[in-house]
Amino acid sequence: MLAFIFIIFIIQPAIVYNWLVNGIWGLAFWGGMMSWTIVLLWIGLTRLWGVPLTSKEIFVIRIVESVGLMNTGYYFAYLLRNQYFANSEIAKLFGLQQAVPAFFSPMGADAERVMFNRTFFDIAWALPILVSIFIPVLLSAIANYALGLLAYSLYVREEKLAFPLASWDARTMLAFGERQLDKIRLIALAIIGGVIYGFATIGFNTIMGGGQEFVPRNQIIDLTAAIENALPGASFCISPNLLLYISGFLLPLDITAAMFIMSAAIYIGGNPYITINDLWPAESKWASGRGMIWITNMSALYFWNSLAIGWGLAVATIPLLIRYKTVIRAFKSIGQSFSRTGPTEWWLNGRNLLLIFFGTASCSIVLTMILVPNFPVWVLILFTLGISFIMTLLQTYSAGVTFGASVPYLRETMIYYSGYRGLDIWFLPQEMFLFLGGSGVSQQLLMASMVKEDVKEYTKTYFLLIILGLVGSFIFVSIFWRLNPIPGWTYTATVATWPVEAMNFWRWQSWLWTGNLFGPKYLLDLNLGGGPIKIEIPTFMVTGFSISAVLYLISDFVLHRPYFSIVMLGAFPPTQTSYIFAVFIGSLISHIIGKSIGRQFWDSNKGFIVIGFLIGDGVISTIIPIITLLNKSIWLLPY
Repeated sequence: MLAFIFIIFIIQPAIVYNWLVNGIWGLAFWGGMMSWTIVLLWIGLTRLWGVPLTSKEIFVIRIVESVGLMNTGYYFAYLLRNQYFANSEIAKLFGLQQAVPAFFSPMGADAERVMFNRTFFDIAWALPILVSIFIPVLLSAIANYALGLLAYSLYVREEKLAFPLASWDARTMLAFGERQLDKIRLIALAIIGGVIYGFATIGFNTIMGGGQEFVPRNQIIDLTAAIENALPGASFCISPNLLLYISGFLLPLDITAAMFIMSAAIYIGGNPYITINDLWPAESKWASGRGMIWITNMSALYFWNSLAIGWGLAVATIPLLIRYKTVIRAFKSIGQSFSRTGPTEWWLNGRNLLLIFFGTASCSIVLTMILVPNFPVWVLILFTLGISFIMTLLQTYSAGVTFGASVPYLRETMIYYSGYRGLDIWFLPQEMFLFLGGSGVSQQLLMASMVKEDVKEYTKTYFLLIILGLVGSFIFVSIFWRLNPIPGWTYTATVATWPVEAMNFWRWQSWLWTGNLFGPKYLLDLNLGGGPIKIEIPTFMVTGFSISAVLYLISDFVLHRPYFSIVMLGAFPPTQTSYIFAVFIGSLISHIIGKSIGRQFWDSNKGFIVIGFLIGDGVISTIIPIITLLNKSIWLLPY
């Protein structure tokens, strides 16, 4: 309980303030390791008090970050950003203020009043808080919980996937909770290494200041200029960040090799094909010297996102069709999988979980239709029920064999292919009609099972943390707002970044209808008796679906590695070649080490080295931003 109080009243205001000042989510820079800093602090304190933390207690503290702080902890700050988007000069410039619905933000005189009084206790906030926070938080929490349990039963209990990051995270919790001294010594050495690396990079660069990295960490070594004369449009880069190479230790070599092959096929094969055939749109033509960042972002935006959508739909649906018996068996066995000591709770069976999800999704569809009455209901049913379900399974499968992957721009795909041109749908939060958080729940359930946390206890913790994050968000955003205006120069990111975000927000809604997000199109002429019909077929999306489907069938039935096409999804832009290359090299080094010192010994210990090193770096990555925030806050003092 003391740890909860510390997190909610010390850490949460710090992360909200960091977002308002620096525009950065969280405090740590890698892998969500901020909560491990708190765990280490609490392990030391409780040992001094004579009541050391158990593995279960470490698990609860560990998931506070992902379930509460980084999930619902920012929601009331987002409301203030929405208010700025709707009432800014940029909104007036686009001439779209009249399209802003009442559930998005106070407008006109109401906006002037709440900005003057700087309080959420105003009737003008009632509808925005209800629609933008309470309803989507409630619906997504329940739907993601149900989907997470279903995915857990399929991929943890039935398929027995490795979940490299989540499983090693849980083993580290067990090592500390059960005082496994041999493992703690290894983790401690790795933590020391991570601390040294973090201080030598982040710490030293922060001390030197000036915005330049004196010790390379995030500066990419761009080799694009060396290859683009021979391969126009190609790009390649290398990262000096040691964390990327270390993290590759966790993944098998065949998986990282498949990711690297896919990345090379896109950046060294696909982009030159696009350039040579002059497929770049007129608004964004490739030219020599553009560099890796431009090529990565633009090729992703105009081509590879579309391919990834098709690719992801294939690898999400085809395995369910081919292995439907496994899916049915997994859902039927959900109750037994949690019944260690007797009868399970009523909701812990496949039928009831599906009913909970369908009921929640149905409420979502009805509420969306009430708020946006002219949006095609069949599209909502397809995405809220179908896409939410299969994308949760895809994300969970991906996390089970790699570090996770997803399909981009699902919201935009839904709106574009619905043909609905009204702007009101854009103002609903995505969590209202797309539930994509079930994979995180599945991984938390895996960690809970490994530390012997009962699913009933996890369920209470899950919903409690969501509520605490929301309550903390309301309290601390209200305090910051009362102290100084938001946006305002006290909170520099709100002045520096919100105008850019507002410009992108309003421009995106009109740019989407150019269709460029979904790549080149092929017009198919059909005559079905009622006159000619032109059907626009997104060639990259269809190509992605086709290649992914064929590759899955080959990898499953011929190579007996059905995960190849799924892990390749993680190599799509905007993931840079530097990341994929680093993970591949790390995996190769791990393979060589295993051969040298013994595969069994290395495989049973390498994860402790990785997690320990990430924790050590995360400690520095948490402390440095806190010190920086304190320094930035000094100028506000009245002396």
